[in-house]
Amino acid sequence: MAASMRFVHRWFRRAPAVREEEWRDRLAGAGPNLVVHGHPGRPTIRLEVYGPGPMVRRLQREHGGSVERLDVLALAARANAPRRPLRLTPKIGIVDAHGHWPAARPRPRHVLRIAGAMAFGTGEHATTANCLRLLAAEAHRLAPGWTALDIGTGSGILAMAAEKLGGKRIDAFDDDPRAVAAARANLRRNRCQHVTLATRNLLRWRPSRRYPVVLANVFSELLRAAAPRLTAALGPGACLILSGILRSQEAEVLATFEAGGLTLEKTARRGPWVSLQLRAPQS
Repeated sequence: MAASMRFVHRWFRRAPAVREEEWRDRLAGAGPNLVVHGHPGRPTIRLEVYGPGPMVRRLQREHGGSVERLDVLALAARANAPRRPLRLTPKIGIVDAHGHWPAARPRPRHVLRIAGAMAFGTGEHATTANCLRLLAAEAHRLAPGWTALDIGTGSGILAMAAEKLGGKRIDAFDDDPRAVAAARANLRRNRCQHVTLATRNLLRWRPSRRYPVVLANVFSELLRAAAPRLTAALGPGACLILSGILRSQEAEVLATFEAGGLTLEKTARRGPWVSLQLRAPQS
């Protein structure tokens, strides 16, 4: 690997939480390279932008803050470090790509082997774990042969779980080709036959069919911007599971989807993160 490919630079600084929207506007040119870390009740947020050295050094000159160089190989190694087996529901457990379920622990009906690599979603993060639990409960009430849509699939974990829980067709997409490649490898690893993957931008996507289950584990701002598209993908009485929501953003996300005619059924909170399960009207 060439040195220019092995390293990425990160610009970061703290800012008052009340000025988050102002900072998002200032850094809008960073696009998906911008990450904002915040916690309910804390007065500050942490802004991060990842990219080539000249870009992040320009941000430092314009906005202060600090710059550091990150080793991509080291980050990937940490992402793929052995993880403890997770039993998320009686039906779904997760181990490393080549791991095995411990004989001394009760074995879930389905054990997924996940190599997250640089893709999001190994089951450990609250947003993914909440989605999996809500999905498992919803799958229990569905008739055989149900279909689902997984938006922002990351490692493909939710799409794979949907198939193992009885889904017969699962469409999944992500806007990051690297995530789609990682998900495709995970599908092969888990011998999934009913998941279709695509690289797609949510804000340019138009649903061509309606589903009884739609999962969207992406950032709150994207959920709100894409709300009409997500709602249009729901069949009568369909279930919509939303995640990637901070507690401070819960009320505005919920209000957006309730304005579109959906009804809140369940709320799952874990740490600073919230997942919502909503229901479409029957007609």
